[in-house]
Amino acid sequence: MIKSFTIQNFMSILDLTLDFTYDEGKAPNGYEEMETLPFLEINRIKKKPIRVVPCMAIYGANAAGKSNIIYGLYTLKKLIYNGITGLYKPNKLNKKYNSTTFKIDIFIENEQYTYEIEYNEKEILKEILIINKKELFKIENNGLKVNNISTKVYNKAKLQEIYEVECFNAEKMQHKTFLNVIAKNYTGLNKYISNFALYMNLKMQAMGNTDYPISAGLSILEKYCGKEKQQSFNEIVDILKKFDFDIINMKYEEEYITNNIKEGISKENTIDDLYVFDNKLYKQKIFSYHKDINNNEVEFDFKEEESLGTKVLAGLLGPILATLHLGSILCIDELERSIHPLVLREIIKMFKSKRYNKNNAQLIFTAHNTDILDDEVLRVSEIAFASKNISSGTVIRRASSFKGLRNVNNFRKKYLNGEFSAIPYPYI
Repeated sequence: MIKSFTIQNFMSILDLTLDFTYDEGKAPNGYEEMETLPFLEINRIKKKPIRVVPCMAIYGANAAGKSNIIYGLYTLKKLIYNGITGLYKPNKLNKKYNSTTFKIDIFIENEQYTYEIEYNEKEILKEILIINKKELFKIENNGLKVNNISTKVYNKAKLQEIYEVECFNAEKMQHKTFLNVIAKNYTGLNKYISNFALYMNLKMQAMGNTDYPISAGLSILEKYCGKEKQQSFNEIVDILKKFDFDIINMKYEEEYITNNIKEGISKENTIDDLYVFDNKLYKQKIFSYHKDINNNEVEFDFKEEESLGTKVLAGLLGPILATLHLGSILCIDELERSIHPLVLREIIKMFKSKRYNKNNAQLIFTAHNTDILDDEVLRVSEIAFASKNISSGTVIRRASSFKGLRNVNNFRKKYLNGEFSAIPYPYI
């Protein structure tokens, strides 16, 4: 679970920290018996419990920089595993900084991890991993400092050699993360490094849009949740039916084509019916069934004949169910795209429900749809407002930071009236 995420000098952002802690003082009366989750709790032995929110909705005007927060999480993940190439995207309107920094605080199995990385177009300038406020390693000015991760075989001198050989490019600049090199090539060296790298790889998913094929979601459920594809498909169909669509049944057919992607794409196999997963090419076909006026069952080609909203939702349900199953983090830009407000509300409620969210999953999303601000689904700790100006870049304030605002207030009316800023002022 994310506790906080800090971005410095990235896209429209100069200095921004998004805090995910529960920010309403004491817990609601009787919260243990509530059906909804006011917070996710990390029980620290002999310490005060840490509470973070299960959802974070980010509102703001167009071009306020909401999407850049989601993109920042995506970029951090890509940076860890692929290195810095092509990922340096500083603020072009205010050149206050000469580098980009990401810092994330995450809880994994009751342990607090802090990872910070600073880089520019040419090299990684700083990389730090802290576990429970104790530094495991720190890289700064091409110097490596390690604590409690060296062994007789991999002593400090050997780790320095690994760092210089495997993290540096030909120009003697660090372009790969030490975190990933150790986690990938020296798995047994340190469990904390491996745990954090594995978590960021498997349990942090950032989606730039909702155009997600149902086949990809099924593959995620199969690969990471250990579920058979047909079982996963049935789960998605069951949820779709609950969202009041006219679909009475669905059928999924899949055929493995080849490992040779180029060879598999031919006139016989049109690109529209193909998808690639784990470097393998598959052909898929999905059918949905409706009742006609005479109560007869009629078959539809799901991709060609179903509505855009139905297809979008079906595609999203794979990542959503996987996130809830794994207790992971799902970040989505413009979650409400092509989705009815009442359906959007139910998606959010899945992450707020003790029945669905049993493993401390988190949903982070941007939105323009304000209907859910009236539905008492989100608490003041779960709503953030983004705005932007040239001197400060994108800034963000949570609803809980506004004096006197309580969960009984009409968030939507106050937001549209401009009381939180973060709205456009259009005129024609």
